[in-house]
Amino acid sequence: MTSGKTGQTEIERDQQILSRLSRIEHRVDSIDQTQAFALRADEAKHFGTVKEIFRKGKRRAQVYLAADGSRGVEEIAKHLGMKRPNVSVELKALYRQGMLEVLDAPGRRDLWRRKEIDRSLRISQFLQGEYGLSDDGRSATERKVRNKKAR
Repeated sequence: MTSGKTGQTEIERDQQILSRLSRIEHRVDSIDQTQAFALRADEAKHFGTVKEIFRKGKRRAQVYLAADGSRGVEEIAKHLGMKRPNVSVELKALYRQGMLEVLDAPGRRDLWRRKEIDRSLRISQFLQGEYGLSDDGRSATERKVRNKKAR
């Protein structure tokens, strides 16, 4: 008899925990949305910082755009046709600036991803327009040529 009661109590406790987690997740989403609107209200001020981070040229922007959460240093280098040490330097600089984060992945391989601020401030779209890049960091004209060849 007690084991049935204990099992039911555990289920109820688990449901309460899940319910609390759901409320917390909802509140965090709400805070994120509020923060995004606040950031956009001061967009001009924040873009001064973004321009400063990417002032050194196209390579940093390419690496940033290629960091989509599915690639590590090697994959980004290969994808962009760059040398690994050059990509590594840019990834570290972007990480220090708070623009990228590292995802844990199996097999001691770190995957790089843009932070949520990218979506809030539309940084990727800005860099694509500023440097003539596609959403994956390659040259927009290069991508059009590859697509035509594939047909």
